[in-house]
Amino acid sequence: AMLVESRRRQVGAELVLPVIEENCQVLADPQRLEQVLVNLLLNALDAVAGVEHRRVEIVVRHRDVCCELVIRDDGPGIPEAAMPHLFEPFFTTKPSGQGLGLGLAISRMIVRELGGEIEVRNGESGGAEFCVMLERV
Repeated sequence: AMLVESRRRQVGAELVLPVIEENCQVLADPQRLEQVLVNLLLNALDAVAGVEHRRVEIVVRHRDVCCELVIRDDGPGIPEAAMPHLFEPFFTTKPSGQGLGLGLAISRMIVRELGGEIEVRNGESGGAEFCVMLERV
């Protein structure tokens, strides 16, 4: 999406995209899935805006019955205290006036309506990882 590309340029971040294997197809409304991915990518770009190594990576891997789409950033990671609340409406870790705190709540709602799940963790080398799991076709 153009939104992501313009923010990527603004931040000066490297966006690493995956090679998608043919057997990793999911049944999902493309517009709604795009809405989730745009939100996660914009969050990741915001997270790396203040760090030296500005890199966001998308990884796609298939499990037995599902496809995992992971968006990793090299940002500061998510404070442990914030983890349980990330998907709550109006909860945000961004400075005042920079986020409504609805993006992740809406993203989770969409992913669940598509029969999937979304999880978050801090990566082993720092930064955050958001994982969207959807059933494979």
